[in-house]
Amino acid sequence: MRMTARELLGCLLLALLIGGAGFGLRRALPVTPVDAAFRAVLSAYAAPAGGPQQHD
Repeated sequence: MRMTARELLGCLLLALLIGGAGFGLRRALPVTPVDAAFRAVLSAYAAPAGGPQQHD
């Protein structure tokens, strides 16, 4: 099934609209800083030091 020029333009405009909304949200909302609780979770799931690695 071939797309017509009108359908292709509609898809392109929709993609640009979604991309622009994502970029706008990224610029408008601040990034949540990493807190102590998140660091604790990361350290709990970290690989043990000196242990075998997955690729070994």
